[in-house]
Amino acid sequence: MSKPIIGIAPGVITVNSQIFPGRQRDYVNRVYLRSISDNGGIPLMLPVTDDADTIARYVGLIDGLLLCGGDDIDPLTYGEEPLAKLSQIDPERDAYEQALVQATHAQHKPILGICRGVQLLNACYGGTLYQDTSYMPAGQGTLKHMQLQHPDYGMHHIDVEADSILAEWLGQTKLTVNSFHHQTLKQVASGFKAVASAPDQVIEAIESTAGGLQLGVQWHPEEMQAVNPVMAQLFKHFIQVTKG
Repeated sequence: MSKPIIGIAPGVITVNSQIFPGRQRDYVNRVYLRSISDNGGIPLMLPVTDDADTIARYVGLIDGLLLCGGDDIDPLTYGEEPLAKLSQIDPERDAYEQALVQATHAQHKPILGICRGVQLLNACYGGTLYQDTSYMPAGQGTLKHMQLQHPDYGMHHIDVEADSILAEWLGQTKLTVNSFHHQTLKQVASGFKAVASAPDQVIEAIESTAGGLQLGVQWHPEEMQAVNPVMAQLFKHFIQVTKG
């Protein structure tokens, strides 16, 4: 059987070089590409667009979709005003990824969201976010969620629900994960459930409860999978289910 094609929604950066100031680039960090290719899939970057026909063609080409990390989600997306600790946003990317998620899900193709990806997935279906962990209720969000250690280092523990798809894929219900985020999930979207959390009650993973596989994690397994077999299993199982 041929390897499944995993579409990857890229980030966007503005490059202010002397020759081409203000030039925008769509990009994907190589660790995402290798996480797919190392575990049995073919990565395919899907450049940002607002053209519905192009998005439909993208979805026709891929067997599954990976949503990557990046900028904050625009709070207007989930019906809130921007607060003081909101960081950089990219409304064009938000709109593109929401359209891409909806088109992919309509074709019953699996979706995996990482960091910003799980936040986008939650917002796409009506969930909300804390614009910074400091806005969580007292006693919550107290761990360090923006680590300074090497990205393959597991910074804090998480607990995974035993009856979840995530636990089945990882093969365990307690593990250490890295952490590179300041926003986090608040209200989980209808049709999803929280399946992992940190000791400070930050939600670390959600998955859909019906209508096809959609799973998101708050940490960055792509940074760990080369040295951590448990994280590699996450990608292997995701790629496996895209085969149908």
